[in-house]
Amino acid sequence: MNPLWVRRTLSLTSFAILTVCVSSHAEEPTVEMVRFRPFSFLNQKNSDEKEKGKDDAKNSLQEPLAAPPTSTRGNNSSTPGRSNDDKSDPLLLLVNRAIEKTGHRYLDANQHRPWQITHGLLAMRRDFMLRDGNRTVNAIDWISNGGTFRGEYWFEATEHGGRAHPYNGVPYEFEGHVNQTLALLAHSNLPLTHEFTVARGRKVTMADMVRHAQMTVSTKEEITWTLWFLTHYLDIDTEWTNAAGEPWSLEELVRLQTKGKVIGAPCGGTHGLFAIAYARNAYLYKHGELRGVWFEADQKVKQHIELARSLQNPDGSFSTEMFKGPGHSRDFNERIKASGHMLEWLMMAVPHSRLNEAWIRKSVASIATDLVHNAARPAECGPLYHALNSLILYRDRVAPVRRQVPETIVESAPAASPLPALAVPDAAAKTAPIIVDSHAGESAAATAVPSGEVTAPPAAVSGNDSVLEGPSLEPVRIAIEPNEARPIN
Repeated sequence: MNPLWVRRTLSLTSFAILTVCVSSHAEEPTVEMVRFRPFSFLNQKNSDEKEKGKDDAKNSLQEPLAAPPTSTRGNNSSTPGRSNDDKSDPLLLLVNRAIEKTGHRYLDANQHRPWQITHGLLAMRRDFMLRDGNRTVNAIDWISNGGTFRGEYWFEATEHGGRAHPYNGVPYEFEGHVNQTLALLAHSNLPLTHEFTVARGRKVTMADMVRHAQMTVSTKEEITWTLWFLTHYLDIDTEWTNAAGEPWSLEELVRLQTKGKVIGAPCGGTHGLFAIAYARNAYLYKHGELRGVWFEADQKVKQHIELARSLQNPDGSFSTEMFKGPGHSRDFNERIKASGHMLEWLMMAVPHSRLNEAWIRKSVASIATDLVHNAARPAECGPLYHALNSLILYRDRVAPVRRQVPETIVESAPAASPLPALAVPDAAAKTAPIIVDSHAGESAAATAVPSGEVTAPPAAVSGNDSVLEGPSLEPVRIAIEPNEARPIN
């Protein structure tokens, strides 16, 4: 009997069981989850203004209250504004080290492709720096002020406003999916008035690109990244009519995404699940309960949380077969591709009360150890930055930067209740020990090594557009106990 067939059959059987288990509790009125919407977008209005503005809410754009956390470089336990609780948790110390080490890799504004740079922006956000000749430049500034690739501008004006440069037929140059660039850029939390210089010195704003996305949305195109992007900038109850005269809403996008397949979708379906969870969280944040389409979306999210958990490897990494069945790889890039994508969407989906569960902590430790141990190895940009983003999302949930605005991560509560500040999990809570195999004996990933003159540190830029070279460091093997970090003999 074919072993692969057996594994996939077991996986599908497990999924069916999970589906039955979740559906059997569909009548339960309470939904225990995280109302997590990074970088709150609720307008600050008094009660009278809110009452007056109810009729306009469905068509309103929403400005962010504050910029997102941006101190991703060297963001250790002494970082101003960050909770000191990360001093007491060795896992957070490891996460901070992985973020710092990975942040020392640089992309070149003139060699690397917009698709790759955008993935760097997804993780590093407004802190992302690029090499431009002999200097370093802020990536947001560079792409906003007329950035080009092979003579073509990153953004362009359209009859409906503006858009990121669409797919041009060459994989991994510009975006590979409709509105992918803008969805990933949304994590930088740029205001709607933020301007991008396009051809002939014209300017387009983020609001222009939101409008274009609304006017051109269609069932003929993939809608995953459109849902992701518009959830970030629109009120969750927004309804509109596109340029073809078709009625649309964020709820309709969620319905379509929920109906869509997971296996066979880009990156194992994790981006679609991320978009669903993001929209679900925004809806719960506003309404406090889930019904209809939103309840169905939540069921899909919950089913796949448990399926991801059931397929997790003993070392904490997630299956390289994603949701198809069990799978493990000794290749660094393959490993972080699967685990990074999986943990990234889970950090948008799981309740805060589950962040201290052993399987979550093991997955975080596995990715962080991989990034630290392999910091000197070539890395593919997509997997690398999705993995980094998963760690940053985890860190920002368990040790958030203290801000002047309410935290946006809380447990389910009536919508009318004020948002409490995030309670950081007790570092001394009873959790199972996390043993991380650093894969010290594996061979290096088979990717091209840059040729010619290099500069280190920071890392040299590879002549192969798909890889990054990192600074050298000693291998790290650690075990993580709730209050202890020690070398493994």
